[in-house]
Amino acid sequence: MSKKGSVKKSIKQVDASLHEPINRDVPPTIYGTNLKPELASAALNLSVDFLKQQQALANHFLVCHPKTIAFVLLGSFIYLVPNVNLPRNTRSVISFAIQFVLMNRVQLLTCGVVVAIVASVLFTLLSKFTDSFFKEKINQVIDSDGSVLFDCKLTELAGGIVKDKKKLQNTQIILYRETPIALVSVLANSGVSDNDSLVMGVSTIGCRRVYAKSGIVEDLLDWAVIRTKNIQSEGSNDTSNSMKLLVEVYSFDNNVKDVLKKKGYSLVKSCNLSESKLLGGLFGVQKELWGVQFHYDAKKQK
Repeated sequence: MSKKGSVKKSIKQVDASLHEPINRDVPPTIYGTNLKPELASAALNLSVDFLKQQQALANHFLVCHPKTIAFVLLGSFIYLVPNVNLPRNTRSVISFAIQFVLMNRVQLLTCGVVVAIVASVLFTLLSKFTDSFFKEKINQVIDSDGSVLFDCKLTELAGGIVKDKKKLQNTQIILYRETPIALVSVLANSGVSDNDSLVMGVSTIGCRRVYAKSGIVEDLLDWAVIRTKNIQSEGSNDTSNSMKLLVEVYSFDNNVKDVLKKKGYSLVKSCNLSESKLLGGLFGVQKELWGVQFHYDAKKQK
């Protein structure tokens, strides 16, 4: 009897439940774990959700940008100038304002409608640009099967195919009530690393929006530093070598930048967002690289 090829079944995945409340019937335990086959889907969903959160921040930044507000006010000014009636023979500013409102009630009401329409159209157009920009980022993650962030293909991992277990240790996932709520992953920057210095980069970091103020991002950054130290001690005989951990953020992400400052990170360099002329050129959005440098002496740890 000839043998028939068999396809290995995918391992049952832990649901990240990003759009549903966490199950309150599960004991309120919180813990961290490395990337595992059953968490492959959750890792992909969380990392994509982080990009969508950044998209929401970008939309808020554009809506509140002085250039956007100025454009809306300009539209109202262009409408009002030829249509309003100016009071005469007023003795004070207050008297002028009262008479102005009474004489132009219809015009002011119409102006409010015009402002609402202009703002709505403008905000819709701006959101199209941010949607296109971040959709490309999301597609890169999905098309690579997560390998651009985790250095392994998540579909293969979900099927139980683990080519290098050490790579799974470079990702930390936080679970609360057995539901993944946050993660961080680090990758070696082989382009700038050398025998005297190990440079690691945070490829993705974040948590569910509801836990953004809980301090969990700070804990993830601490884990990334510890993981960098472990990689250095495992891969080099010279335990006094320096290490650097880099985090890339957008200039409008003030929450993450505040956390980085608090943890001792400093701005390494910044440049205008070249992928989008509108965001990087007109609105001045920048891609910033933050880093922290440290040393680890194994002899002092013994």
